Amino acid sequence: MPPRPRYPAWGLSRASRLSLRSRMAALVLAGTLPLIGFNLAGIYNDFRHEQDRAGRQALDLARGLALAVEGELRTRVASLEVLALSRAARRGDLPDLRAMAEAVVAQHSPDAAILMLAEDGQQLLNTALPPEAELPMRGTLDNQRRVFATGRAAVSDLYEGFVPGRLVVAIDVPVRDAAGRLRAVLAMNPSLATFDEVLRRQHPSNGWIITLLDRAGRRIARSPEREEMRGAPMPRDFMPAWAMGGDGIVTATTPDGAALLAAHARLPASGWGVVVAVPMAELTRPALLSALTSTAIGGALLLLGLVLAHRVSLSVTRPIGALRRLAAAPDGDLGRLPPSTGLAETDEVAGALRAEARRRSEAIAGLKDSERRLRLVVAELNHRAKNALATVQALALQTARGEAGSDPARFASEFGARLQTLSRAHDLLTAMSWEPAALHAVVRAGLAPWLEPADPRVSFRCGCSPMPPPASPGQAQAIVLALHELATNAVKHGALSRPEGRVEVTCWAEEEGGVGLITWQEIGGPPVPGPPARRGFGTRLLERALAKDLGPGSAVTLAFEPEGVRATMRFLPRRNAAAAEAMAAAV
Repeated sequence: MPPRPRYPAWGLSRASRLSLRSRMAALVLAGTLPLIGFNLAGIYNDFRHEQDRAGRQALDLARGLALAVEGELRTRVASLEVLALSRAARRGDLPDLRAMAEAVVAQHSPDAAILMLAEDGQQLLNTALPPEAELPMRGTLDNQRRVFATGRAAVSDLYEGFVPGRLVVAIDVPVRDAAGRLRAVLAMNPSLATFDEVLRRQHPSNGWIITLLDRAGRRIARSPEREEMRGAPMPRDFMPAWAMGGDGIVTATTPDGAALLAAHARLPASGWGVVVAVPMAELTRPALLSALTSTAIGGALLLLGLVLAHRVSLSVTRPIGALRRLAAAPDGDLGRLPPSTGLAETDEVAGALRAEARRRSEAIAGLKDSERRLRLVVAELNHRAKNALATVQALALQTARGEAGSDPARFASEFGARLQTLSRAHDLLTAMSWEPAALHAVVRAGLAPWLEPADPRVSFRCGCSPMPPPASPGQAQAIVLALHELATNAVKHGALSRPEGRVEVTCWAEEEGGVGLITWQEIGGPPVPGPPARRGFGTRLLERALAKDLGPGSAVTLAFEPEGVRATMRFLPRRNAAAAEAMAAAV
């Protein structure tokens, strides 16, 4: 009898004595545990990707909000600089300057106050107090000294005003006399609720926290609002990154121990910044749930495999080999494997593996679609921000080139009215989620100052059979601005300059709703001698820019008839205009 072979390795000798049942159990363990580990590693990898995506999204949101806050500050700096350049400010005519300042406050910042201060901090004018009131000294002079040192406008950090316990910020601009000497500063204390509203408008409903900080890292505004945290510093582990300046993403911990993923972006001019904090619990909770679910499923599969190993005999060798091939095959090769392994129990395991592979494929496809949608949203936001800034720049330039350019008060009035018109157009489009807006709503937005409250001299009718086509965001903005310019011109020179004059505005549709039309007819005004010799901003807007903004197939007719100005706007609806503009910006 030949001797039994001796194995050099103890493990191989022990393995040779394993029963088929033990071998099948070991096979089940070897096939299931790696899958569980691989799936858990995939869940962790997905968690890291989701954390990176959330950080990038938070940083993009922080940068967008920084631009919005910067716009609010620039608007107020511009208002103060217009006042500082006025004749009353340069001559020190405080009564006239107070009247102008109160007009600016009433028009742009009803909750704010405008002050004029000497170099030593003595208040010379304060719109928040009666003219005859005794004016106090300014308590904090750091921002004012910066203005006198640099000769430029400056925005302060958060500080306590002359009312105890009230936190304020100051926007200071220099005031020079007729000889160009810096003699005082004009200051505005904007309401901190203004910045709360800016953050609230952009706050996503997903548990994120948005905070506006000053240069020292103290909270100016917060969404969701918590008044007791206004003026409080950020967590200590966040401050080193904030002190370095610039934009970035860091991890921080709240005083109660909650972990945050904080993205911060600086305002370039003021040094303030916006922080968007994502609670880490919002990111870890889905990953933990997926890991527990995956572990439970893996454990169930493992238990099923052990039960099969206990009950199956020699006939299970071939089905187990088929199951092993199925488990090792890539997701794309699953369709080429046989649909059945020859054993009902292993067929169930194979079906679970195929279902998991399909779920992974669907999850990957969903992630790719989410990334595409995110790029589309970011591109659309950038496109709209650029369009808004370009429109405001064009309005300012054209207003300055007109007759109002030589009169700061008139420039502020006309430019402010056009900005308010643009704001109404944006409010309408925001309410419509930047989708095409109904034509009657667009016309009412353009004529809001004359329709709300109603002016009996202005009539508006909109046909409903067929229904006029909706206007895309770009068309709606152009129509609102054009109607505002027509109404303003009618008030100054046309039918609305006389009590007996009137204006008729009509909108309807042609070609079964495929073409939209708006007509403007002035009646009862001063006789119109003909086209004006000098084209103002409104005329140039109607004759040159409006047809282009309305898009291909559009036409604008402006007739200076003796009985009154008549204008006709004809346009074709744009399908999916907002998506098309955003995709063009992304490319």
